[in-house]
Amino acid sequence: MRFAPLLALALAALPASAPAQSEYRPPAHVNADELAIDFIAGRYIMPVTCKRLDGSQVEVEDSVLLKPSPEASGGKSVKATFFGIEVADVDYCYSSIERRIVDRRGSVFLHFRTRNRPDFGTADFRRLAKLGPLTFNAHRGELQVREIGGAAAAQPPRILAFDGGDARLVVEAIQEGSDGEKIVTQFFEKYPPKEGRMRKVFSFRVFAKDDSAFTFYAIEDDRRFR
Repeated sequence: MRFAPLLALALAALPASAPAQSEYRPPAHVNADELAIDFIAGRYIMPVTCKRLDGSQVEVEDSVLLKPSPEASGGKSVKATFFGIEVADVDYCYSSIERRIVDRRGSVFLHFRTRNRPDFGTADFRRLAKLGPLTFNAHRGELQVREIGGAAAAQPPRILAFDGGDARLVVEAIQEGSDGEKIVTQFFEKYPPKEGRMRKVFSFRVFAKDDSAFTFYAIEDDRRFR
């Protein structure tokens, strides 16, 4: 399986309202921050397996929704909402790369720093995507983190704060041979991409205000297009 670099995804995985991905031309006067937000917007999932107390297993999905969010002061940010994992009578959950998965719930508001030059927005965004990871800085929000199953699940959640500091979301393309490839391959085997459509797959590295971090291997949930 071959994975596209971030620049290729930036050019091909833009709003679906375009007549065709290969023909898409972003508006001439849009800031790079708006293009960056539209680029990552969508619903993403990560496959998870949970073992129930009776010994049976169930396949579930950890999910996050990223959507544009107008700011009261003007401009636009992106709201990332983590929905956690819903499963009853569970002992623990794991993935093909992690022995224990935790439950994360809450919302984080992020913005993309760029110069205010709409006439150069498209060129700026392409240049930034070509350079590598895209960084979205957090300015408010929090996530509640709980263990899944066992005695620890009854404990109060740990709170990850995102109100400034160096809190951020780093978006990268998934690399061949990486842990992310294992996750993506698992999902693609079950739900092959629709022919002619490039599915967005990203590594979301999330850093809280206290510099604690986690990685969410994000696979665009495009099954509604099938």
